[in-house]
Amino acid sequence: MKLILNICLLLVFTRGVSQTKPFDITYKYTIHEVLEDIDYTEKYLIKFHPDPFKYISKDSLQAFVARIRSKIDTPLTEMQVRFYLRQIVAKIGCGHTDVSNSKAYSKAIEKLNRPILPFNAFVVDTNRVFILNNLSGDSTIKVGDEILSIDHHAIPSILARIGTIFTTDGYNQTYKKQGVKNEWFKYYYSFCYGFHTPYSLSLKHANGKVSQHTISAISSQKDTVMLPKGDSVRAIQKTKTCTYFLAKKDTTVAVIDVNSFGGRHWRRFMRRSFKDIKHKKITNLVIDLRDNGGGKIDNGMNLLSYLIHKPMIVAFDRKPNLLPLNFRYKMNFFTRLTPLFFTASPLELPYHWRLRHYIVHFPKHRNAYHGKLSVLINGKSFSMSAIAATYLKYKVNATIVGEETGGNIAGSNAVVSGTIILPHTKARVFIPYYHIYHSIDVINSGHGLMPDIKTTYSSSDVLQGIDVDLNKVLEMKLFNR
Repeated sequence: MKLILNICLLLVFTRGVSQTKPFDITYKYTIHEVLEDIDYTEKYLIKFHPDPFKYISKDSLQAFVARIRSKIDTPLTEMQVRFYLRQIVAKIGCGHTDVSNSKAYSKAIEKLNRPILPFNAFVVDTNRVFILNNLSGDSTIKVGDEILSIDHHAIPSILARIGTIFTTDGYNQTYKKQGVKNEWFKYYYSFCYGFHTPYSLSLKHANGKVSQHTISAISSQKDTVMLPKGDSVRAIQKTKTCTYFLAKKDTTVAVIDVNSFGGRHWRRFMRRSFKDIKHKKITNLVIDLRDNGGGKIDNGMNLLSYLIHKPMIVAFDRKPNLLPLNFRYKMNFFTRLTPLFFTASPLELPYHWRLRHYIVHFPKHRNAYHGKLSVLINGKSFSMSAIAATYLKYKVNATIVGEETGGNIAGSNAVVSGTIILPHTKARVFIPYYHIYHSIDVINSGHGLMPDIKTTYSSSDVLQGIDVDLNKVLEMKLFNR
């Protein structure tokens, strides 16, 4: 008995020691292992994705993968492998499909002090980058300085390289521009060029002079971002994801700022907000969907039900198969059951060899809004926020202000997603299960919803926290025309 107990204690100790062994992010996988991970990604991306050849032909994708494979001539770290994998995944034009760290890698970097660029930045005019916050010890670097190059890489080439690994819907570019602003720029730069120190920098100052700098990296553990302060607002209703207020410059204009179609107390927030709008007899309303990456379809439809006064339909489908039961397509238990629930729903019809499901929402009549409406959008208006903006444009003729949405105008891929785990690096590839369609007759040009009124931000607008989009609405009363 004592012998058995000692053996059990030894096994527990051995297991504990093995579990505490840190994951080495610098470990390099062999060429053969890297190629097998690439082949696995290509195979199951094509097999599992609901619409992999919407924006690229099968032959073109396979030719691109072949070119990537030809570049693999040395062992690579997981991060280096993911750089190539993201280039492959980005080719299919689906912003809901992406490549992420292995779980072991993610856990390891939580405690690592990775050397990153000591500043935050923002993009203007798609190919100019400016300093937002100077986190370095070099006091001659000023907020608003334009970055011309980093480590002798010109900014246009840096942004182009980042663009190759940034997944977005179709041919959209605004999602990429908005996605690398603030703290994200330095991480995307390091992902493309590596974490190191020091960094060399070429800057153009406000007086037009160009200067060269060699700056030490800061630790990723001490990363901070300080956004410019805009006009303060007095919220009438507020949750973690939504704010309802009256515009400071014109209190006859109400604004509902939706940062995400998620969070607690959603329905209560919308019900109280629209009740207050009706009580105050407000006839000018702004729905702000900028920097809104999407969320729950049901929440989005709930917002629309106060603004669109006819029943609304969102459809989604894919070819019937047993993918939810495939062990390679990782889902949690309840997500795996979701497609089965949809299949059992009466709201479905066969369509072009696919099984199309329908989500139907009816209008809210009690606190419905019937006044003038404008919608603010930008490149980070993605997924459900792009759907909402498109419905408001075509269902109630709302005036759209800002820049092209990151989400496609005719629909995207989402609802539920699964993950494939690569055999060697264990990197994760996220693949959506359904393709979503709008009940709106629009042509899919591979782009998002275009604004009626396009706005542009200068570097000074960004640094001063000026809301160019909202100011445009208030100045010109750009609501229903």
